[in-house]
Amino acid sequence: MSLPASPRSTHGHVWSRIGWGLLFLTASTPLVADDTPVSAVNPMNAQIVETTPATERPMPPAPNSPVMMDDPAPAPAPAKNEPPAASQPAPMETPAEKPMATEKAKPADKPRTVEQPKSPAKPKSESKPKPENKPKPVEKPALSPTGVDLRKGATKVEDAGHDYTLQGEYMTWDWSPAKGWQLLGIQVVARGDGDFEALAYPGGLPGNGVGPRATMPNHTPILEPTSELLPPTWQGTGIAGPAGLVIDFCQHPEGRQFITRDGHSGQWLRRDGTLVAHAAKWHRRSQREGALPPAGAISLFDGTDSGQLKNLKLTPDGLMEIGSETKGQWQNFHLHAEFKTPFMPFATSQARANSGFYLQKRYEVQVLDSFGLIPQFNDAAAIYRFKMPDLNMSFPPLVWQTYDIQFQAPLFDKDGKKIQNGRLTVWHNGVVVQNHVSLENKTGGGSKEGPEALPILFQNHGNPVHFRNIWLQELAPQTLEVPSLNPAPTPITLTPCAPQCCEPVRHHRRTVRLRCR
Repeated sequence: MSLPASPRSTHGHVWSRIGWGLLFLTASTPLVADDTPVSAVNPMNAQIVETTPATERPMPPAPNSPVMMDDPAPAPAPAKNEPPAASQPAPMETPAEKPMATEKAKPADKPRTVEQPKSPAKPKSESKPKPENKPKPVEKPALSPTGVDLRKGATKVEDAGHDYTLQGEYMTWDWSPAKGWQLLGIQVVARGDGDFEALAYPGGLPGNGVGPRATMPNHTPILEPTSELLPPTWQGTGIAGPAGLVIDFCQHPEGRQFITRDGHSGQWLRRDGTLVAHAAKWHRRSQREGALPPAGAISLFDGTDSGQLKNLKLTPDGLMEIGSETKGQWQNFHLHAEFKTPFMPFATSQARANSGFYLQKRYEVQVLDSFGLIPQFNDAAAIYRFKMPDLNMSFPPLVWQTYDIQFQAPLFDKDGKKIQNGRLTVWHNGVVVQNHVSLENKTGGGSKEGPEALPILFQNHGNPVHFRNIWLQELAPQTLEVPSLNPAPTPITLTPCAPQCCEPVRHHRRTVRLRCR
């Protein structure tokens, strides 16, 4: 089944500027048959990347990816295979360090008193009074300039506040004696009250220069950031002050610092404060955003009540809220959905914009604000608590994201015994992050596995996650995999000889020797 192309009429201006723009197309490839992984080839659409005309060094083409960029690329670095001269523009001033808190004075020792006679012991039969249950402290609301409590989450950019402006994805250059100039992607994450964390990706951003390095193992909750299975990253922390946001990357071999005043541009500096390169914010979106349902597909939600969902609740601007489920029940299907997580800077882990797609109410594909994190097995696009995604393709909150999910139900015999696991493939923002995964069992709090079909549930976890453009197309069931009864052939080995050889001669031991001239 080929996935339909999504309309991109609003980007026709790219063609008129192709003299300096960058345009890369990847042919849409149909999915293969059931005997091979359904996602052996990414069938998503092409990437369109547009950049600003370069003044010193043109921005190299971003690698082929279903992720596209809306805004201009960062200012270029010098086109020399040597470190920038020390006469580069002076960096922004860093905010003054906070004075260290002085040590509190110890209270004076209390005067000793005359020891009083001990009171008689109470009989054991008397029970001690139970301590009163003290009420838990209530956290004060963290109000944005428009009065929205950010502890509960902002669902609109205009309500998110200044920290959201600084948060996001930036692109710049880094230089090292070993590798010279290379692209560097930075994901900046707001943690509330001016605190920030960040990940720097040598080579670009996930989906634009950085791809998965391996298939993640099952039943592995978390990996160390330095694991060879993960793309290399440098972690950073910082604080926003009067001079802007300053993030230190101590893990960089030479030490690096990223500074931005306005959340639109910035500087990438050495430890001593000299400039390495300028940086600019990137606004990306999935090429699958706005994908139209193919012929014969079922539109579950298109902004109106199509009669396909139970417990449907809409926002004032026509978006679907959490808690709905389908009236129909399907065994094998392709599900397309678009979702937007709220901005919840004070929340962490599973409390940060949590929802999920419960396929057949059994298998959950997690929805979470996992932007800028090392992936875990309960993060966005994870098969909940079973397998983490092969790459964290999360966009920042309040940015529309896409899931394309292909599900093939497990097979059962006539007695209801499972004889073959189900299969699941997930594209997150157009990139394969779960590839033909064998589902060993239901996930989390899902319903028990069985041969009967069940609805799809859009999980209500209490966070204001919103959805739009949801459609489903039924697929053929998977075929039963029968082990081959034919023994594997005896391997044939080659015996090398002199450079110039003639035709090989086969011997009775099935070893091919090359008769040399």
